[in-house]
Amino acid sequence: MGAVAGFADPPGRRRTGWRHRNGALTGLVVLLLALLIGCWRQPPRLVLAMNPWPGYAYFALAQGRQLYDPRRLSLDVRNFVDNDRAVQAYIAGTAQVIATTAIDVVTICGLAPERCPVIVFVVDESRGGDQVLARQDVRDLKGLVGRPIALDRSSLSRYLLARAFASQGLPPPVPSQLRFLPAAVWESALRQGTVAAVVSYPPRSETLRSALALNTLFTSRQLPNEILDVLAVEPELLRLHPDAVLALLQGWRAAREEERERQVGARQGMADYLGLGPGAGTAVLEGIRFPGPQEQYELLDPRQNNLTPLLEQIRQVLDANGVIPANTPLPTTVDTIARSLAKGR
Repeated sequence: MGAVAGFADPPGRRRTGWRHRNGALTGLVVLLLALLIGCWRQPPRLVLAMNPWPGYAYFALAQGRQLYDPRRLSLDVRNFVDNDRAVQAYIAGTAQVIATTAIDVVTICGLAPERCPVIVFVVDESRGGDQVLARQDVRDLKGLVGRPIALDRSSLSRYLLARAFASQGLPPPVPSQLRFLPAAVWESALRQGTVAAVVSYPPRSETLRSALALNTLFTSRQLPNEILDVLAVEPELLRLHPDAVLALLQGWRAAREEERERQVGARQGMADYLGLGPGAGTAVLEGIRFPGPQEQYELLDPRQNNLTPLLEQIRQVLDANGVIPANTPLPTTVDTIARSLAKGR
């Protein structure tokens, strides 16, 4: 026992050694955590404003199916009842990204030049989706002269109505004809005859058609290459977080590709999202065309300048109808995001 005791550490020595080793281990853990925290960052948070429209629905469907890369993007989708409310959310700064028409982007630049966004992608072209629908007693656009027309407050509706009347050599409807009514009362207003027509688009147009016999007086099919839906973003967001914007569009594209692989299920998901019945997902997409990569470049490349004439035309029509001032700045375009998307990056 004496020999064993002779080899024992002095009192407190073993405890002190463990304290030193534990202290060194703790320091190492703290250092590693600091390095990990320094290398790992929260992904940028993007708030996307949009309204129910088939082309935009893929953003929401991608979120529901977890198709966005969570390391590159934290997405908050705000779905508004119409374009105008999405526009107001962007103008107010509660959204940094907006999926809307090129017409409404020009409107943003007119109402809030300091919030004028950059167009980074053409989501789709409306080829019949936007429509002027009338009661059975109205046979053509001339029959709407002087009669009340229901519409939402979006610039798209005003623009489509003005272009429809111009196509027949008619002056645009006067302000006293316009009835800015909630979409929920359009059906009853048409039934009762308090309005003669409505300016509508899916899913609202599908709901109205299923409830009433209506005449189609005009559609966006008669304005080829004119009614474009786009993704537009704050310039500063694009400068600071271009990869997050790219990740947003990669999720949108993944939802589109999923639809091609299992069309029936995906289009039923589209119908469910839009609040439509079974089989309606295919019908609402019939009036929409999706541009390919080459067309994206041609429209968005600032050097080719192909979108600017359309934006200028939009500005002139909206100015003539009292929506925005004549000196409204035009939104800029970039093709870098679309190019990266096409390359699979």
